[in-house]
Amino acid sequence: MPAIIAVKVDARGEVVDGRKHVAAATVAKCNLCEQVVDAVASIGVASIGPETYACKTCLRLRLEAITVALYELREPGASGLPWGKVSG
Repeated sequence: MPAIIAVKVDARGEVVDGRKHVAAATVAKCNLCEQVVDAVASIGVASIGPETYACKTCLRLRLEAITVALYELREPGASGLPWGKVSG
């Protein structure tokens, strides 16, 4: 079963597993960069440890790192780019 995703929106509330909870006291703080931002998404599993949240910028950097790693560590002889065909 996939982990439940929680999104905190600063000063507005949160959405947990599709359920909205309005709360003006909500703080959207990224546990990775330690910044208060507009919104953060959960990246941890609360049942096995503390809830951890990441902002869009930190998530984007990690997704880009995955893309680069997949390209750098591709199978020998594999050609092409990891993000597919770019048409113009």
